[in-house]
Parts: sequence; structure tokens; C-alpha cells
Amino acid sequence: MASRHDDLLPADDFSNILLDFPPPVIPDGVSIMKQFQIAVTHLLKYAKVTGAANMIRPDGSQPAPMGFTGEALNVPWGVNIDGNDDAWVANMWGLSVTLLAGDDTKGHPAGTKTGDVIHEFKKGSMQLMTDVAIDPAGNVWAANNWNNVNAAMADVNPALQTSTWGGGTGLTVIYGVAAPVKTPLLGWVRKP
Repeated sequence: MASRHDDLLPADDFSNILLDFPPPVIPDGVSIMKQFQIAVTHLLKYAKVTGAANMIRPDGSQPAPMGFTGEALNVPWGVNIDGNDDAWVANMWGLSVTLLAGDDTKGHPAGTKTGDVIHEFKKGSMQLMTDVAIDPAGNVWAANNWNNVNAAMADVNPALQTSTWGGGTGLTVIYGVAAPVKTPLLGWVRKP
């Protein structure tokens, strides 16, 4: 999540798993698809929600060193910042796009703190979300991915009917819900 400053660029990041979640063991030299298969199989073994969004301020400080979970994030995969400095998170295992309050909570209900969940967008058109982008009209573009986890993880000879379903079926657009940003998105987030 961002904090806008003129002197330095903030860093926005996410963690697919929390530090207390046992990491998968991935052998050296395995293909990327095999790495995904190992990691996903490992995640499925645990009935535990995991992952966080992290804010690193320009001075290197972190208001929440363990990250913000928002009590809704589950294997977050991508993050983008809107014109109000709020964070939009592609919540992969949560099958949603989650809006977290940014550094400046002005304009949100009284008592809202940085990292609080403002809203979680869930619909049947959302699959395992991997990224989000905000445009100059305030639309949120969310990348669907992995609409069939088994197709993405098949070792050998996946079913031909579903062999390409590991890539998802396109984008979900949530119209006009974000604070608009000026594109191209280079450097810190700018209002139009």
C-alpha cells in the first residue's frame, strides 16, 4: 500500500504466504510449472488462510512489519494503488479483489485504519485472481487465472478439454469503483 511523498518512491508488495506458514520445499532445477504444482499442492494441504499486503514507506519504515491481512486476504497475488492511495489486492485463493485502506484514511468511515478491509468484490466471473490495474476512469481490471487448478498442475497428459484452463478466461472489470489514476503508471501514483 502506498504513501505518497514527493521525495521518494514508496514500495508496495504482497506476500503469498505469511511467515508462520510452513514453506514448500522446491528442488533445484525443476520447471516453473512443476514449481507451481509443488507450491499449490503444499497450500492445499493446510486449511489455513495465509498472505499479507505490505507497506514500505520511502524512509524504509513499515507501519505493520508482518503486513496487513485485512482478515480477508488468502494468497494475495497482485496489488495496485488507486488515486486515494488505497490498495487493491488480487486475492487469489479468496477468489476476489479486496480493497484495503491506504495510509491516508480520510474519506473513509470514522475509525478506519490503514490496512482495514473497505470492501471485498466477489462474483461468479472471478477466478483465481492474479493481478489488478486501475485506469483513468477508476475502473479496476482484474486478471482471472487458474480457472481449473488441476489443469494447471497436471504432470503428464492433462485432459485435452481442460489442458489450457490453467490460464484463466480473461479479465473481470469492476467499473468506476476506484479513485482514478493518471497513466502511464510510472513512479508514484498520480491523480488525473
